[in-house]
Order: sequence, then C-alpha cells, then structure tokens
Amino acid sequence: EEGYFNYVDKSDYGPHQWHKVVSDGDFWHTFDLKDSGSNQCDDNKDQSPIDVCVHPRGNCKETHEMRPKSGDYRMNGEFMMKQILPNKLRIVMAPRTGEEPDPPMVDFSSNGRGITDMTNIDIKIPSEHTVCGRRFDAEMQYFTYHPGRHKFVAVSFFLEASPTNPRNEHLQKMIDAFRREYNRDKKKCEEKMKMMSSAAHSFASGGKNRMLEDNSTLYEGFFQDDDWHEHATEESTINSISEEYTHSRSIHRELSMKWHPFHPDIQKTVHFWGYDGSFTEPPCTSDSVSWKIMDVPTPISEFQLLQFKQILFNHVDENCRRTSVHNSDGSVARPTQKSTKYYKCTRDNYVSDEERTICGDRGCNPPFGEGLNPYYPPLVDVTGPPTRSPSN
Repeated sequence: EEGYFNYVDKSDYGPHQWHKVVSDGDFWHTFDLKDSGSNQCDDNKDQSPIDVCVHPRGNCKETHEMRPKSGDYRMNGEFMMKQILPNKLRIVMAPRTGEEPDPPMVDFSSNGRGITDMTNIDIKIPSEHTVCGRRFDAEMQYFTYHPGRHKFVAVSFFLEASPTNPRNEHLQKMIDAFRREYNRDKKKCEEKMKMMSSAAHSFASGGKNRMLEDNSTLYEGFFQDDDWHEHATEESTINSISEEYTHSRSIHRELSMKWHPFHPDIQKTVHFWGYDGSFTEPPCTSDSVSWKIMDVPTPISEFQLLQFKQILFNHVDENCRRTSVHNSDGSVARPTQKSTKYYKCTRDNYVSDEERTICGDRGCNPPFGEGLNPYYPPLVDVTGPPTRSPSN
C-alpha cells in the first residue's frame, strides 16, 4: 500500500529504502511545516534519532525548566484518541477549539512564543534515541506544534523496566486505555472469524478445514496471549488484562480522571539533551523537530513493558490482519543517524522552579533538599565543554 514501510533491514521497505516511501497523506502533513513537500529519509543532515553522550557541542538554549499544564483531557475521553499503529502506539490530542476543554500544554523558554499545545504522544519500542550507545526498553515522545516556527518540539522520556520497579500507576492508565482498543479490535476479528467458520459448514469438509487452518495463525506472533496470562498470573494481576477488568468500575473511574503527561510518576528530571532534527519515520523531514531528551528514565515494571509489547506487536485489526511492522528483534525503532550538534541543559543553566521558589535562582545547597521532590541522578554526568560542572 502507498506509504507502507517496515523495520526489516534487508526488506525492500526497510529503513535503507525509506527514501522511496510516498507519504503525502500521513499525520505530519496535516501541519504547516517549513518543508513538507519531499521525502528526506536519505538526507545526511539533521536526521533523527541520534546518540547523545557526555560531550555536547552546543550551548543550552533554555533559561528555565519546561513548564507544563495538564489541560482537561481524560484518557477515556473523545479528546484523546488512542491508535494502535503499525510502528507505534499513538494518542492524538484534539486541537483547541477556543473554549474548554484545553489540551495539555508546555511552556518552553526557548520557543519564543510561550505555551504550545500538545498534538500527540508516540510510544516506540525499544527507544530510538540512545545514551552513549545504550538503548532503552521504550521511548515515549510528546509532540507539541509551534505554528509561528512551523516546527514541532518533542520531549522524549526513556522507559526503563526492571524486576525491582513497582508498577507505574499513572502510566498504567495509558496502558489500560490502549488495552481497551486492543480488545475491541480483537473481538471484532473473532466475530468475523466465527461468521467465516459458520459459513464454512455449508462447504465440503476440505474447504472448511483450509479456512480454519488459514485463520489459526492469526494470533501467532512476537508474544502469545498465553505468555501474557502466564506473566499476569505470576504477578497476581490476571484481572488487569481481561476484558472484564478493563470495563470495570475501577478502571472506568481511573480513566475518567484528567491525565497529566508530566505527572511525577513520569517526569523525574528538569534537565535534558537538545538538538534540531527530523521525524523518525517517513517523510523524515529535516529540521522539523526540536528534540529534548530527558536525562532520567521513567521507571516501569517488567510486566508493564510486556503489556506495551503485547498491544503493539500482537495487534490485529477488525479485519483480522496483523498490523505490526516490527523486525525479528522486536523493534520499531529507526537506527541512530549521523551525529549532529546537540546541547545539554544542567544545573549550571537553571535549577528547578521548585528550588528557585524556595532558595532563589542559584537553587538550594545541597540541591533537592528536605521538602522538595526527590533527586534522581542523570544517566551520565556531562563534564565536557560547554558545561562547566557535572550535570548533577
């Protein structure tokens, strides 16, 4: 189909062939970008994602931490549309209409326009950006659009699973919402299969058997539903993945509450790496995204990572077609591109608004003192120029 691409290296549709993809009708083309008329996936300039590390070559452009506002949108509401797409999980925010409810918003000091509205959240597995060569379990990308600059600003959070991590309660609301979409499509597929099976009874047994054999492989894939239930049983959370649970009063109540993208369960830092790059999928438009890569990952449980993978990699649409385009490594991450000039914002540049309120512009000494949000060390300490001291 027009616009099709995948992540299989040697495929005719893999990353090395993306420059051939025609994607005029994609999501990004619904926005007014500086250069939206051509596919730039084979350009060697300003492409994303990249590897960031300890030696930035640019100066931090921010004078204060990004200042988000949660808005009024709810995870189960019509203003946050959940999509299980071939290469990502996406939430599309309904655009502002001039009246409430308001979408989530972020004030970036480097934007030159104040607050910008969030347009979408994308989840990629594994992470697309890397830190000193290290790739993370997943990456959650928040996109806001700046109409004056005709450009997106994207905030990326690495998701890191660990056997010792408890369940991330705030992020679980998102998982539950996607699980509903997954179950809804699966149910439609099963109903269609039942109709096909019923129709097969009017044919000879040979034809019937062939039909059942053809449909028996629909749910074979990267993860099996049996694996899902096995892990759920181990954690005594079997109800959390059943249709009964996803439609329970408890989940409905949770999903009916406002969902804050920058909740403390998600945002663990106010500092980040930044650079100007591209979309990480066709049309890969150069200089279309100002990336901000947060320097402390968001913790999730191993079971939550499994849920994300199950929903993305095992999804079937209502016509019983497998949708995922992941490769044999279970990846929908574009390979890292040629390094470009990036910067790193640290405490040398600004302290958190919380510290500033209590202790002034220079922050508290020691930092993150009693009564403040807990301090989480960055993934790496940036000690090279132009930073004058370690990022912690």
